[in-house]
Amino acid sequence: MKTKLLFFFAIIIIHISFGQEIIRKGTHQQHEEEFGKQRKVTASVKIKNTPIIPLQARTTTGLNKIVFGFLPYWEYNSGANANMHYDLLSHVALFSFDADGSGNISTPSGWPWTDVINSAHSNNTKVIMVVKNFSSTQIHTLLTNTTAKNNLFNNIKNLINNNQLDGVNIDFESLSSSDRGSLLNTFLTDLTTYIHTNLPGKEVSFDGPAVNWSGWDLNGLANSVDYVFIMAYDYNGSWSTTTGAVAPLIHPSGGICVSKSLDNDYATAITNHADKLILGVPYYGKHWKTATDVAGSSITSYVGSTFYKNTVTEANDHGGALWNANYQTSWYKWFQAGSWNQVWADTEQATAAKFDKAISKNLAGVGMWALNYDAGRSELWNLIDSKFNTLGVDNFFTANNVGLYPNPTSGNLQISNPKQIQITSYKIYTPSGKKLKTTLINKNHIDISFLKNGLYFIQLSDEKGNTTAYKIIKN
Repeated sequence: MKTKLLFFFAIIIIHISFGQEIIRKGTHQQHEEEFGKQRKVTASVKIKNTPIIPLQARTTTGLNKIVFGFLPYWEYNSGANANMHYDLLSHVALFSFDADGSGNISTPSGWPWTDVINSAHSNNTKVIMVVKNFSSTQIHTLLTNTTAKNNLFNNIKNLINNNQLDGVNIDFESLSSSDRGSLLNTFLTDLTTYIHTNLPGKEVSFDGPAVNWSGWDLNGLANSVDYVFIMAYDYNGSWSTTTGAVAPLIHPSGGICVSKSLDNDYATAITNHADKLILGVPYYGKHWKTATDVAGSSITSYVGSTFYKNTVTEANDHGGALWNANYQTSWYKWFQAGSWNQVWADTEQATAAKFDKAISKNLAGVGMWALNYDAGRSELWNLIDSKFNTLGVDNFFTANNVGLYPNPTSGNLQISNPKQIQITSYKIYTPSGKKLKTTLINKNHIDISFLKNGLYFIQLSDEKGNTTAYKIIKN
């Protein structure tokens, strides 16, 4: 009997260790529980009576990658629209339109968000409805019951039509392992076909896992939709027993991390569908009480999620952010009321490294959970501007997905050139427009190590005279 009990407990421990996704809540769900119920409002009469405008053409070259930001209703209700830089977003995803097991959909708090839709559309930023469900049983019904499925599809179509929206993002989390493969991918293929047929030009995207714990066909997933938003966060959270990065870029012992997710879990999907993959980064951190002040300390209790806008100032109050080279991320610590505290949250430096990873993999772009977690701060907007905002006079480079990385750089720049167009030369300018150098391209490599630290513009040219320029930070 004793032997049988030991074996039973061993099975439970293994199940917990290798199947954490079954027992934990994802960040989208956890943040709704932490913050969603605090900030519900109704739409003003003025907003309700304002006509919604369709997507407007952008007059400048604009972004050379997708920048896909989630805007949760609790941030919208906190005045997020005033802090948005829509010219630096290709998509704003409105979180969330809640679907039930019958395919009925409820609109988010404060709906309609006419001010957001019109501001976004004025900047040629697409507005996407996020249809979410976090119940494995209800999701299974939507995947398998034809009546519920057709009702959901029809409701999505009507909401897109009635509100001048530009597509739908499906946020189904807590799926049963058996539902994650062909069943889900067939459902999404059917949805994509339905939307493309009934609403030409509209998009379908899905929020994919960072790690394929079991059951996912990630290559098939990418094939079934227009885009997959990789939720490359949640590597540590409320369930953790030791402190660590929310989104570690690397891992010293080969553990799960963003690089491993891309190099292993999404390897086939990147080979076949890199132009459909969006790397999501966290604009939030995690706060724990800990046994000691060292990185990787055992955790005594979980405190909660933190926002970028808070962690930047808090880190300065507690001696400054510390850089953890093992995970390529930031953290800080302090002692209070007899207990150590640690917060692990990406700074601008850590986020920049993940953006560069997306560029090096030739992914479709990047995204963030969630918009307005930085409130009125400018650092992360400036980072997007410097990496993805093409300033040139020709759309040729944007269309061919050409970029420069890493940025910021210490001096060695690589040209991301997935279609291998013939780039012939580059010019370097100061912000005032003074030309510093003109040089022929040497194996997609640009050396700016001779420059002083600061902001520069690099203009690329091809053999046909197409040109475009990028903001580059030398540090």
